[in-house]
Amino acid sequence: MDTSTIRALLPQKQREPFDDIVLQRVLGASRHIAMIGEMFLAVAREGAANNRDSLQTAADIDSVAAYFKATRGQASCAIGNAIDVMLRGMDGLKTLSPTEAAALADQAVSAYGKGAEQDIRTLSGYAAAVSREMDSILLFDYSSTVNQFLKRLGEEKRQMTVYIPESRIINGGFPYVATALEGGFKVHFIPDAALMYNLRQCDAAFFGAETFYADGTAFNTLGSDMVGLICREYHVPLYVLTPLIKLDTRPLTGHARKPVMNDAGDKMKSAGFNPEQMAQIDFLSPELVPVPPAFITAFITEEGIIPPTGMFGVSMTYASKLSGKDGYHESQQS
Repeated sequence: MDTSTIRALLPQKQREPFDDIVLQRVLGASRHIAMIGEMFLAVAREGAANNRDSLQTAADIDSVAAYFKATRGQASCAIGNAIDVMLRGMDGLKTLSPTEAAALADQAVSAYGKGAEQDIRTLSGYAAAVSREMDSILLFDYSSTVNQFLKRLGEEKRQMTVYIPESRIINGGFPYVATALEGGFKVHFIPDAALMYNLRQCDAAFFGAETFYADGTAFNTLGSDMVGLICREYHVPLYVLTPLIKLDTRPLTGHARKPVMNDAGDKMKSAGFNPEQMAQIDFLSPELVPVPPAFITAFITEEGIIPPTGMFGVSMTYASKLSGKDGYHESQQS
């Protein structure tokens, strides 16, 4: 289905959040997952309010899910993984009464959200521990997971200098500034072109991952590969903070990831080009780039601080859980 058709399936109050994701007015895989879960809930609750056949409610939820897996999920496997977990929690919804269907949807979405929050709390604690003796750190791009880590540092009343580069391609970095100021840190907000100069003054760099492979490759916003390269050259540890839900196992079956391109034309209008000049300029660049394992010191996940060489085993165990084995989905519903 096309975007307008999917949008029309949603209750009126959910159409603006839908647009926020589609138009990239709200960023971050974790935030998008929460918003998609709210859309599932809204569809089920509207079905209950209108006494609609649960077969139709289930079909509408499946359509919304398929749309986001085919669009947003191509850049971030976390979207597809999380949607699958929530949908599995709604198994049998179509056979229930409208009220029962809404209750099951609420249970499935709530269970996923509580589990995800616990995972972030756990990995934030590991990240805080690994940075305990550091005086200066650099945070690149914007990740709600990294932002939770920064909040954790603020709660611990750390005396620390935080370097935050502007990530120009998506105006990333800026949201970290408010969190860092609230935490009482000394903040350097720098242009991303100053990465090489400022990284030499840092004890470590941290960024999130939009997705990652089992071989220890992380994908993140354009510029993350530069951070990794500079960290390797200057022997600055680089930590990737990510919950395991962002695992992408498709390369294990031969899937070739296609780059998602970002059109920066709207951002460049302020440069003063006229429409004819704009039409002659290619503003496309990759939205996400791979950061190879050789650039990464460790991944910080809910399972601990894991070097890239250790990610394969952890990933395969987690993939087994995602497939419904080991009682994972049953525990999500309990």
